[in-house]
Amino acid sequence: MVRAKKTPHPFDRHLGAAIRAARARRDVSREALSTQTGIALSNLKRREDGANETTVSELERIAAVLRVPAREIVDMALSDYASHEPDRPGGPQDGLRKLLASVSDAPRTIDDADNVTYIGHVAPAARDAANTDERRPTSD
Repeated sequence: MVRAKKTPHPFDRHLGAAIRAARARRDVSREALSTQTGIALSNLKRREDGANETTVSELERIAAVLRVPAREIVDMALSDYASHEPDRPGGPQDGLRKLLASVSDAPRTIDDADNVTYIGHVAPAARDAANTDERRPTSD
Protein backbone atom coordinates (compact mmCIF):
# COMPACT_ATOMS: atom_id res chain seq x y z
CA MET A 1 0.00 0.00 0.00
CA VAL A 2 1.40 3.39 -1.00
CA ARG A 3 1.06 6.15 1.56
CA ALA A 4 -0.21 9.47 0.31
CA LYS A 5 2.43 12.16 0.56
CA LYS A 6 1.62 14.53 3.40
CA THR A 7 1.83 18.17 2.44
CA PRO A 8 2.92 20.57 5.16
CA HIS A 9 0.65 23.37 6.31
CA PRO A 10 1.54 26.84 4.97
CA PHE A 11 2.36 27.89 8.54
CA ASP A 12 5.30 25.44 8.54
CA ARG A 13 7.09 27.63 5.99
CA HIS A 14 6.77 30.64 8.32
CA LEU A 15 7.92 28.62 11.35
CA GLY A 16 10.95 27.40 9.40
CA ALA A 17 11.80 30.97 8.38
CA ALA A 18 11.52 32.08 12.01
CA ILE A 19 13.88 29.28 13.08
CA ARG A 20 16.33 30.26 10.34
CA ALA A 21 16.14 33.95 11.39
CA ALA A 22 16.71 33.10 15.06
CA ARG A 23 19.66 30.91 14.09
CA ALA A 24 21.14 33.68 11.94
CA ARG A 25 20.71 36.27 14.73
CA ARG A 26 22.68 34.00 17.06
CA ASP A 27 25.27 33.34 14.35
CA VAL A 28 24.86 29.57 14.67
CA SER A 29 25.46 27.43 11.59
CA ARG A 30 22.91 24.85 10.55
CA GLU A 31 25.55 22.14 11.08
CA ALA A 32 26.23 23.29 14.66
CA LEU A 33 22.52 23.48 15.43
CA SER A 34 22.02 20.01 13.98
CA THR A 35 24.80 18.57 16.12
CA GLN A 36 23.67 20.26 19.33
CA THR A 37 19.98 19.40 18.93
CA GLY A 38 20.42 15.87 17.63
CA ILE A 39 18.24 16.66 14.61
CA ALA A 40 19.74 15.31 11.39
CA LEU A 41 21.11 18.06 9.14
CA SER A 42 18.84 17.08 6.24
CA ASN A 43 15.80 17.11 8.53
CA LEU A 44 16.75 20.49 9.96
CA LYS A 45 17.09 21.90 6.44
CA ARG A 46 13.65 20.56 5.49
CA ARG A 47 12.13 22.11 8.62
CA GLU A 48 13.75 25.49 7.91
CA ASP A 49 12.50 25.30 4.32
CA GLY A 50 8.97 24.48 5.55
CA ALA A 51 8.92 21.16 3.72
CA ASN A 52 8.45 19.18 6.96
CA GLU A 53 6.55 19.90 10.14
CA THR A 54 8.56 20.87 13.23
CA THR A 55 7.50 19.02 16.37
CA VAL A 56 7.17 20.79 19.71
CA SER A 57 10.05 18.70 21.04
CA GLU A 58 12.30 19.77 18.16
CA LEU A 59 11.29 23.40 18.59
CA GLU A 60 12.13 23.25 22.29
CA ARG A 61 15.57 21.76 21.55
CA ILE A 62 16.26 24.37 18.86
CA ALA A 63 15.17 27.21 21.15
CA ALA A 64 17.32 25.89 24.01
CA VAL A 65 20.44 25.73 21.83
CA LEU A 66 19.79 29.22 20.45
CA ARG A 67 19.01 30.51 23.96
CA VAL A 68 15.75 31.99 22.69
CA PRO A 69 12.32 31.26 24.17
CA ALA A 70 10.36 28.92 21.91
CA ARG A 71 7.45 31.34 22.30
CA GLU A 72 9.52 34.06 20.61
CA ILE A 73 10.13 31.86 17.56
CA VAL A 74 6.45 30.92 17.36
CA ASP A 75 5.37 34.57 17.76
CA MET A 76 7.70 35.56 14.91
CA ALA A 77 6.17 32.86 12.72
CA LEU A 78 2.60 33.80 13.66
CA SER A 79 3.25 37.49 12.92
CA ASP A 80 4.74 36.61 9.56
CA TYR A 81 1.86 34.22 8.81
CA ALA A 82 -0.72 36.91 9.65
CA SER A 83 1.02 39.61 7.62
CA HIS A 84 0.52 37.64 4.43
CA GLU A 85 -3.09 38.78 4.33
CA PRO A 86 -3.34 41.30 1.52
CA ASP A 87 -4.96 44.23 3.29
CA ARG A 88 -3.42 44.26 6.75
CA PRO A 89 -0.32 43.41 8.67
CA GLY A 90 -0.91 41.39 11.79
CA GLY A 91 0.60 40.35 15.07
CA PRO A 92 0.89 36.96 16.74
CA GLN A 93 -2.78 36.95 17.81
CA ASP A 94 -3.94 37.59 14.25
CA GLY A 95 -1.68 34.80 13.03
CA LEU A 96 -3.01 32.45 15.67
CA ARG A 97 -6.60 33.22 14.69
CA LYS A 98 -5.76 32.64 11.03
CA LEU A 99 -3.94 29.38 11.84
CA LEU A 100 -6.81 28.08 13.97
CA ALA A 101 -9.33 28.98 11.29
CA SER A 102 -7.30 27.11 8.69
CA VAL A 103 -7.16 23.87 10.65
CA SER A 104 -10.63 23.91 12.22
CA ASP A 105 -13.41 21.89 10.70
CA ALA A 106 -16.17 23.89 9.10
CA PRO A 107 -19.31 23.94 11.21
CA ARG A 108 -21.66 21.19 10.22
CA THR A 109 -25.10 22.16 9.12
CA ILE A 110 -28.09 19.90 9.35
CA ASP A 111 -30.17 19.71 6.24
CA ASP A 112 -33.80 18.60 6.06
CA ALA A 113 -32.56 15.57 4.14
CA ASP A 114 -30.56 14.60 7.25
CA ASN A 115 -33.69 14.52 9.39
CA VAL A 116 -34.71 10.89 9.83
CA THR A 117 -37.85 9.88 11.67
CA TYR A 118 -37.18 7.60 14.61
CA ILE A 119 -39.56 4.68 14.53
CA GLY A 120 -38.73 3.14 17.90
CA HIS A 121 -40.38 3.82 21.27
CA VAL A 122 -40.79 7.49 22.00
CA ALA A 123 -40.75 6.90 25.73
CA PRO A 124 -39.95 3.69 27.52
CA ALA A 125 -42.83 1.83 28.97
CA ALA A 126 -43.29 2.36 32.69
CA ARG A 127 -42.09 -1.14 33.40
CA ASP A 128 -38.88 -0.47 31.41
CA ALA A 129 -38.24 2.97 32.90
CA ALA A 130 -36.80 1.65 36.13
CA ASN A 131 -35.56 -1.61 37.39
CA THR A 132 -38.88 -3.07 38.46
CA ASP A 133 -37.74 -6.62 38.72
CA GLU A 134 -40.53 -7.96 40.84
CA ARG A 135 -38.96 -10.37 43.22
CA ARG A 136 -41.21 -12.53 45.26
CA PRO A 137 -40.29 -12.88 48.86
CA THR A 138 -39.10 -16.30 49.72
CA SER A 139 -41.44 -18.35 51.80
CA ASP A 140 -38.66 -19.73 53.99
